[in-house]
This record gives sequence, C-alpha cells and structure tokens, in this order.
Amino acid sequence: MKIVVADPIFLTEEYIKRLEKLGELKIYDNVPASHEEFIERIKDAEVVIVGRYGINAEALHFAPRLKMISLWQTGFDNVDLEAATEHGVIVSNVPSYAFDSVAELVFALSLNLLRKIHLADMNLRKGLFDWKYYVGSQLMSKTLGVLGTGEIGKRVIQIAHGFNMNVLSVTAHPSPERAKALGIKFVDLDTLLSESDIVTLHVPLTPATEHMIGRRELAKMKPTAILINTARGKVVDESALIEALKEGKIAGAGLDVFEKEPLPMDSPLLEMSNVVLTPHIAFLSEESLDECTYMTVENIEMFTEGKPQNVVTQPFRRKA
Repeated sequence: MKIVVADPIFLTEEYIKRLEKLGELKIYDNVPASHEEFIERIKDAEVVIVGRYGINAEALHFAPRLKMISLWQTGFDNVDLEAATEHGVIVSNVPSYAFDSVAELVFALSLNLLRKIHLADMNLRKGLFDWKYYVGSQLMSKTLGVLGTGEIGKRVIQIAHGFNMNVLSVTAHPSPERAKALGIKFVDLDTLLSESDIVTLHVPLTPATEHMIGRRELAKMKPTAILINTARGKVVDESALIEALKEGKIAGAGLDVFEKEPLPMDSPLLEMSNVVLTPHIAFLSEESLDECTYMTVENIEMFTEGKPQNVVTQPFRRKA
C-alpha cells in the first residue's frame, strides 16, 4: 500500500513508524505550489493524508488507485464528498479533538479585545506608557451567546461559567434537560444576537450555515458587542462584517478564520484596531496536534483492518 502525506502535518517519528508498518510512505512537508503539483503527489497513492489542502473531483479523477483519504482535521468541507463516493474512496476525519484549545482561544481573543491588550502591547513598544488609553471591560456578568453546543461549544460554556458569565445558546436540539445540565438558556438566534455581549460561533460549515451571520444578523447585535469566529470563515459574510465594524454597528471582532485563506494582504480587516486576527491557529497546541495525528493514523490502521472508523462518506461504487 502506498501512503502519501500530501501537505504538512504534525508527524513525529512514532507516527512515521506506525505508517511505515502499513506500507510505502511518502511525506511532503511543504504546501504544493499548484493544484497540478498536488495531483502529481497523490496520483499513485492508495491512501492520502491531507491537512488543509482540498481534494476536488479533478484530483480524484487523476488518482485511480486511491482507496482512502484520512483528514488531519475535523472539517471535511475541503473534500468533494460526492466525487469521493463515486470513486469508491472512503473519507475519514478526526471528529473530536482540540476542543480545549479552540475554546481557550475564544477567551484569549475576547479578553484581548475587551482589555485592549493588542493596542497596549503595540503602543508600549513605541514608548507610550499611559493607562488612560486602555480602559476596558471585564467578562464577569457579561452575556455570552454560543452558537452550537457540540464538544467545543460545551467547553466554551464551561469556561464561561468560571468567569461568572450568563450564557445563551442556539442549538438544533434544545431541551430543558440539556439547558439545566449545561447551566444555560436556549433561545432563538435573534434573541441571542440582541442580548449577547459576546457572540461566539461553533457550527460546521454547511449549506445551511454558510453566511449565517450576515448584515441582518449583525444589525441585531449590540453596538458594544463583539463577534468571535474560530469555526469556519464562510459562516460569516466577511464584507458585511467589515461594514458593521467600520460603521460601529458592533464594537469588535476576534477572527481566527476567514472566507479566503490566507487572508489577502489588501483586506480592510488588517487596518482595523478593533479587530484581533490569528491565522487559523485555534487548534494549534502541542496537546491537540498529537491528538489529531494519533486519530488520523489510527483511522488508516483501522481501514487496513477492514474496520474503517470516523467515516464521513460511505462509497457505494468505483468509477471505471
């Protein structure tokens, strides 16, 4: 079996040895310069491991031996699942990891904005040592609106209680029992947006969630509120967000993900002092990296034993 690591992932010697036991291993530790180069990398592979690089129908067409894609991430919106199914390719992901890392970054971004840490740090380095410019706001007694109560959303809620925050949430499956267990109040989206001081997004990117936060939704938020997005960039209409930030419809935003990544250098977000930006690093801790690679490799091991796990698409036939 030929296994190809098609773009950079966290891969220690321990995991390299586990993969080498399964077959011939080829590791690429740089991002392909073009789609053609990516296709060249995977064209003879039977198993492909990918981090952030997407696999579309064209790539699948030129990889006739491919049997499995093991995603080094939770999201699978960068893979053409319909084409994978048609080509008889199993796609597995890492469904639950990094929820502590992501949840902690939510509060890192929130505190940075509320306490103006990024501005204080920047100006202090320029010699401006004056407290009066940095009067901020605390988390205690604020209302946090959490969109989505999966593993990450639940961890965010737990941390929020440690700050003595009030928590509202929108979920597809509300119930009094869940609300009591989580110590929150389930509400509709409009109520969450209008009553929250901080809105944080924890939903997958699907046709239903794409641009779920747009002009209408941003207009519902308090002018003192901030938006945190560590989910997927396309969950937010970025042009509408930029407009809301410029016009003072909301106070700020903490963004780890963007509609286009890398974030273009001409993006207006880069010039805004009421925005804190990070380059899609919410998952990025030593603990979560190891956890993700462990499951990515285990997914392949289970596949080779005829017991695939964490499958996000079940192929029904192989195209000739």
